[in-house]
Amino acid sequence: MAYVTRRAVRLSVPALMLTLFLFWLTRPQAPAPPPAIHYTPTLSQLPTRAPLPHSCFLFVTRTMSLTKVRRTMFDIEQRFNRRHRYPYVFLSEHPFSDEFQTNVRALASAPVRFALIDQEDWQAPAWINHDRVRGDAGFRNMVRYWAAPFAGHPQLAGMRRVWRLEPGAHYTCDIAEDPFRQMSAHQWLYAFAVSLETLPTATRGLWPAALAFLAQHPSAAQNNSLSWLASQARFTGCQFLTNFELVDLAFIRSQPYQMLFDFLDRQAGIYYDGWSDAAVRALAAAMFLAPAQVKWLHALGYQHDALSNCPADAESQKRCHCDPAKSSHLLPMSCSARFANATSLDVHALLLKST
Repeated sequence: MAYVTRRAVRLSVPALMLTLFLFWLTRPQAPAPPPAIHYTPTLSQLPTRAPLPHSCFLFVTRTMSLTKVRRTMFDIEQRFNRRHRYPYVFLSEHPFSDEFQTNVRALASAPVRFALIDQEDWQAPAWINHDRVRGDAGFRNMVRYWAAPFAGHPQLAGMRRVWRLEPGAHYTCDIAEDPFRQMSAHQWLYAFAVSLETLPTATRGLWPAALAFLAQHPSAAQNNSLSWLASQARFTGCQFLTNFELVDLAFIRSQPYQMLFDFLDRQAGIYYDGWSDAAVRALAAAMFLAPAQVKWLHALGYQHDALSNCPADAESQKRCHCDPAKSSHLLPMSCSARFANATSLDVHALLLKST
């Protein structure tokens, strides 16, 4: 009986091995490790950096705009400046109230300075006929101030780069890269978010005035991007939306820019024809800057009233709450992408074609 039992055990070994092999094949599989997660750090997780020297934010505003100012400052602080702490400069033709100053300082992560604008810079030149002024004279004074005189304010004497802030403007994306440092690294002299063709009624007489200036000073525009403004000698009407702009003040303070401003100022178009500071800035950029010196900040989320810039790529959208389908660069009259393709024109040939 013992012999039979031992033989039965020996015969059952192959069956046992087969059973174990089948069990191994059908065993429950361990769960696969989760895929590696690649995520974009939130703004609070990005490292802080000291501000680039000689750079600041600039408001030209009034006490009555406190709510709009705070809205824009809140965006800037949350989206960018709490990691960099760039200072603010506030300028006005009237003194800021104590309440305004207290509430502004409460939002700022960096020093804030308040100053008055010299009345000579905030009034029409002596040659202006006030009966011919188009629209509100105070608004025209502000436009003229932004066109050039702001760069000479004593509070900006030690500044090289200025980020213009508009009360009520909305910043819709975290700003991961420092635009001030980008300007310095790439030697940009001007950066913008939105550029559009403007209405002919807003630039009446502007292009003839520009051609007259070029006829007097052809050598001032040797390194230019004039094809952005002149397509087949036809004025395109392209302008920057200057309520957001990053400006190297060396550009505004340069002799060619000041010559152009003085010439246009004498034409009185800002007061009589409704020319904007954007018109002056666009002409100066096209006349005196090469395409590589002007940058469209296409990754910047920005909105002012109905106009906006919203990046569409998936990586940027992780840090944004804007609708790329509504970005103004998609409009047929957008000039945003055109500047990079601008070319330098021969001034003498341009003048011949325009006669």
